[in-house]
Amino acid sequence: MLRFLRRVLLQRRDAARLDEDRPDVDIEAPQQHAEQPKPSSQTPLKVLEGHTGRVNGLAFFPDGRRLVGGSYDQSLIIWDVTSGEAEKKLTGYTDGIASVAMAPDGSVFASGSQDGTVRFWDGSTGNEVGEPIDTHSTGNQGVWGLAFSPDSRRVATTGNHTVQIWDVLTRASVTEPLRIPSGGDFTVAFSHGGNRIAADAGGGTVRIWDSVSGEAIFDSLEGHTSNVYWTAFTPDGQQLVTASRDTTICRWDMKSGKRLGKPLTGHSDLICNGVISRDGNTLATASFDWTVRFWDLKTGNQKSRFLQHQSYVYCATLSPDGSLLAIGSGHNVYIWDMKAIEAG
Repeated sequence: MLRFLRRVLLQRRDAARLDEDRPDVDIEAPQQHAEQPKPSSQTPLKVLEGHTGRVNGLAFFPDGRRLVGGSYDQSLIIWDVTSGEAEKKLTGYTDGIASVAMAPDGSVFASGSQDGTVRFWDGSTGNEVGEPIDTHSTGNQGVWGLAFSPDSRRVATTGNHTVQIWDVLTRASVTEPLRIPSGGDFTVAFSHGGNRIAADAGGGTVRIWDSVSGEAIFDSLEGHTSNVYWTAFTPDGQQLVTASRDTTICRWDMKSGKRLGKPLTGHSDLICNGVISRDGNTLATASFDWTVRFWDLKTGNQKSRFLQHQSYVYCATLSPDGSLLAIGSGHNVYIWDMKAIEAG
């Protein structure tokens, strides 16, 4: 992750060069509230400690009581969110952990590392399950993006310009590698129906495939001016949401492949992660500007309050019932009450 972040910071100085090739679209910000968003007055419910490196991935267990975090320190920690105590520390990697994902059925969770492997862990005990997937066979040098299919039977990975879909039980690839000459490095997402998969495609674009056949549905969604670091489908499958190094967020109609409205602006540094509420109405985004900001996905407006942290914010996830927001910032995890945030 450290090498990645250094590369990001170096690339930022070259972002202006992309303007020459940017698509001919209107990128003015949507109408915002007359009153500028302000920092929330709330404080986190808990601060979960234990990692010695930056926290790059988070996932709640289906019970909402436990949370797992993966770090550049090459370990995962399972916490009891209510008590704030660490229950278990998981090791075995030889390089930093870049991503964490929970299977929708809660049977297992997975973590992807810069060492090129994906490991699976029992959703009840936290013990490692079976052999890891070694993605080096597809040319990967590290796993950055990681996502489960809705039926928990497949997992998708990104790294080194390649998207690969694997069978969770057999650990075998189920499609030919989806090669992207200038993308496939940072993010991947299944649609909630499981029939589509999206990933960054380089130069600020996103590509969408049929997750079974591997055929491209939308070859290039163009709207950002720099690399896309995070993407997710809304629960109803009608929209794809993308966030970029260019500090903006785009929404895409999944029937036409057209961008919905104008890019959402408000962050002052790259956006590296996000999470969409279960009802599909609210988006929370994590940024290197040390904030988490909230957006109404129907109107495109930023909400009136944001969360200020003391370091880069790397990742965000919501509890299954949507009541808790977990944020990875620096070496710690911060647990926030969503109702309190909405109240100001």
